[in-house]
Amino acid sequence: MSDLHFSHPAKRRALRIPQSRRRAIYTTFAVLLMTGVAWLAIHFIAEDPVEFAALQAWGMKLHGAAAWLAIYLVGTIWAAHIKLAWKLQHNRRAGAAFGLMVALLLVTGYGLYYFNGETLRMLTEWLHWLTGALGVALFWLHLGLGKQRASRSTENAHGRTIGPRISASRPSQAKKEDRC
Repeated sequence: MSDLHFSHPAKRRALRIPQSRRRAIYTTFAVLLMTGVAWLAIHFIAEDPVEFAALQAWGMKLHGAAAWLAIYLVGTIWAAHIKLAWKLQHNRRAGAAFGLMVALLLVTGYGLYYFNGETLRMLTEWLHWLTGALGVALFWLHLGLGKQRASRSTENAHGRTIGPRISASRPSQAKKEDRC
């Protein structure tokens, strides 16, 4: 049985990111993915990439702004989600892999802007692209494992539900979500 079941209800609620914050994170990551893929498509597929230079420039500006927002949003879930889950030893491998991937994207994103030299720039580009693609898989893995663990933590050894799964940051929201 999960240690989370026996922990304080506030800790259990804290692991679940509030819905408005989740939506902001999912939307921001979707913008990062779409702008990154669009840039790659223009860069590698377009017959005349110069024709799309303005679109690429605006896409990278949007990508950079979304990256800054992603950094902020990850920071907002640090204490209540990341640190607490780490302390409770929940979803550590997938969370650590996702965290390392975010750090690598930050470093390579910085490098794309500031690194000089053709070889270093090319290596940084490829590492950023591959890490971004891997990040999509790691993000879904982390979400899936977390949801799987949350559903198991509400059942006792006989498969009976122990109580309502608290999935919101406030009890009034939990009642609202249980009706859906």
